[in-house]
Amino acid sequence: MVVATRVDELAGGTARDAEADADPEREALRRVADGDVEAFALVVERHQERLLRVCRRMLGDAEEARDATQEVFVKAFRKAGSYRPRGQVYTWLYRIAVNHCLNRLRRRKVVRFLQLSGPGGDEMEGDAPPLDPASDAPDPLAELESRRRWQAARRALAALPPNQRAVLVLVRFEGLACKEVAEVLGISLGAVESRLFRAMRNLEAALAAATADGETGEKP
Repeated sequence: MVVATRVDELAGGTARDAEADADPEREALRRVADGDVEAFALVVERHQERLLRVCRRMLGDAEEARDATQEVFVKAFRKAGSYRPRGQVYTWLYRIAVNHCLNRLRRRKVVRFLQLSGPGGDEMEGDAPPLDPASDAPDPLAELESRRRWQAARRALAALPPNQRAVLVLVRFEGLACKEVAEVLGISLGAVESRLFRAMRNLEAALAAATADGETGEKP
């Protein structure tokens, strides 16, 4: 029994070592849980840009996204000891980030899309864009039209219900598979596909309405 137990322990250790080799961030989280604060720097370095991008697209505000990203890393640091390797570390971080942003949106009561669609909506002009930037075409008229479409897309994204926005951001902008998104959000694959379909339909409708009405955000 002693020998069998020892073999099991060695096998478990080998499996853990293999996991660490495959994903060194898992080992970093283990070290953090053991009190090695500096080990968390690896996780931050690898994921701060993507989490900032997700928070910006979810919240629609660059400054708030920076604050949210810092808070997400604080939460991840505190939860390092409870992390269980059921997938990649980045999906775990996505889950923390999206849930944190959804909570922020709920606390707001009036979410950002109302501010964007009302007077003073162009105040976000100085923020980092949550979507791809406008075209750098040399033709001023083409550049202006591209910029208008860009502003309309930003407004349409911000106008989506938060749960639909989360799925759209993770699938279309972050490139996660629907199965990964289901894991991140803790919902079924069918729910992901349904929310994505509704989000795309709502986004297209909002863009079409903005184009038809001429409400593209930026005036010449």
